[in-house]
Amino acid sequence: MTTYQHASVQRRRVWPWVAGASGLVLLVLAGLFAYDGWRLLGAADDLKSHAAAAQAAVSARDADALTAEVVEVQAAADTFASATSGPHWWLASQIPWVKSQAVPLMQAGDSVEAMAEGALAPLAALDDLSALEAPAVVDGRIDPYVLEPYRETLALAATTLAEQSDALAEVSLGGTVGFIREQYLTLESQLDDLAELVQGAHVAAEVLPGMLGGEGERHYLVVVQNNAEPRTTGGIPGAFIEVVVVDGVMRMGEYASAASMVNHDGVLELTDEEENIFTRRPVIYPQDANLTPEFPRTGEIVSAFWQDSHGETPDAVVSVDPVALGYMLEGSPAVEIQGFQITSDTLADVMLNEAYLRIEDPAEQDAFFAQAAAVLFAQILGGGASPVAGVERAIEDGRFLVWSADAAEQELIATTPVGGAFLEHGERLGVFLNDGSGSKIGYYIDEDVTVTNLVCSDGSVSGQTIELTLVHTFAGNPEALPWYISGGDVYVPAGHFHANVMIYPADGFNVSHLTRDGERGPLAAAEQGGRTAVEAWVELEPGDSTTLVFTVNAIGRNVLPPEVVATPGSSSEVYKSVIDQPIDGC
Repeated sequence: MTTYQHASVQRRRVWPWVAGASGLVLLVLAGLFAYDGWRLLGAADDLKSHAAAAQAAVSARDADALTAEVVEVQAAADTFASATSGPHWWLASQIPWVKSQAVPLMQAGDSVEAMAEGALAPLAALDDLSALEAPAVVDGRIDPYVLEPYRETLALAATTLAEQSDALAEVSLGGTVGFIREQYLTLESQLDDLAELVQGAHVAAEVLPGMLGGEGERHYLVVVQNNAEPRTTGGIPGAFIEVVVVDGVMRMGEYASAASMVNHDGVLELTDEEENIFTRRPVIYPQDANLTPEFPRTGEIVSAFWQDSHGETPDAVVSVDPVALGYMLEGSPAVEIQGFQITSDTLADVMLNEAYLRIEDPAEQDAFFAQAAAVLFAQILGGGASPVAGVERAIEDGRFLVWSADAAEQELIATTPVGGAFLEHGERLGVFLNDGSGSKIGYYIDEDVTVTNLVCSDGSVSGQTIELTLVHTFAGNPEALPWYISGGDVYVPAGHFHANVMIYPADGFNVSHLTRDGERGPLAAAEQGGRTAVEAWVELEPGDSTTLVFTVNAIGRNVLPPEVVATPGSSSEVYKSVIDQPIDGC
């Protein structure tokens, strides 16, 4: 027998043992995964229901309910985590296709365990969950240190949730089967929502002592946006109110109109990208400071206007609109100001329309708004209203924004919705409106945004349609309107509404074309802060409507549906909807 033949015989003798051993290993692995799979099914259902209940308890500030749910979440999380760990799971994470299923489940197991132990359990141990609310006004004062007892707990919970949110986001779901992908995205969404809520409370605990004057007097500039003349973040900055804060007690300082602070030389320099899109108007006219959707930039510009006209640099800029102020007045009695009965329900209509109908002289309008600001300020801070819930609702609607001149404070604020940062959030789709009518006719414009995601069987998005419908609801004779509302034929024909629509597709998408009322329309594109913006001009006569449909394509595979941000309108009614439309062939 030759050496070659001997080796061959040896291999023939060894291979049955190798094959048998391999078969035994595969059988053991199959058994282990079957057992884990059985545990996972039960744990996943329990985790989904109890995590949702825990999230609801946090949102409702119900400490007792959260305590009960945390016990269930911890038990389900422990089971889920143990059922997605072990040597067999590591082995599965190395095998093509199998790892696309194993890795998301393993990360989900790690994340739910960390969420339960590092966030929900510490929050449940608090005496109550009032720390997650906007601070209450008591006898005209907000205690700067009201959140100090909760600061460490909130920091721990916020850090844990942020870490796990990032860890979940880093996992690729390309090749992951639909059932696992759907469960994973649900968990990711729940954790992101909880993380945003807790992060807001954490930031408040860190910045309130300084921002509420606990460490020295602060001077703030409150900007009231006028939604009757739309801008990306709501409406033109029309009224500017100085607010001085000392040890949680606030008092009004100076009041100024936008018209009084115009500087034709410009109050600071714009970047080339900003000037290319918006011209130099944002630094010449305070009314145009928020042509950009990036509120931190608006805060810098507005601060420069105030410093230029009043010689003082604000410590921070706070932006609200009349709709948000109406939220804050909920539950308060009506107040009468120059014949207007103002309540939570009527405030926006008075400030955005009725005052202009009855007071035609701009100087008298400014006097009315100044008086109204003083009365409403006293009403909100004097205990006649319940501003806490109103502030929270305004934040959810994107109607309450804050920028701080203090770099450390601003770094924290920028991590929350009140920071109003947009350009750096590539996961967000922006649908914005900038009025070009030079009037208050925008009050009569109804805006409806519908985003349809074309969703593949694996949960990724192959494209989108963005449908924007604008309806000019004023059907009367524009000549009968005061010139301040109609525009008086100065920039556009009286009563006409002209505006620039700006679409910022999310990362991984581009806008391919536009149809306007069924006809192909032109698009202009520009760059801003690493984001692409496409623009389309609209013109509406009274009684008219138009529908713009933007077709958006995913540049590659495995792109997920983006969050949608849109310009808040002059009404609190729902104006934005997102639809997921399943499609085949991708």
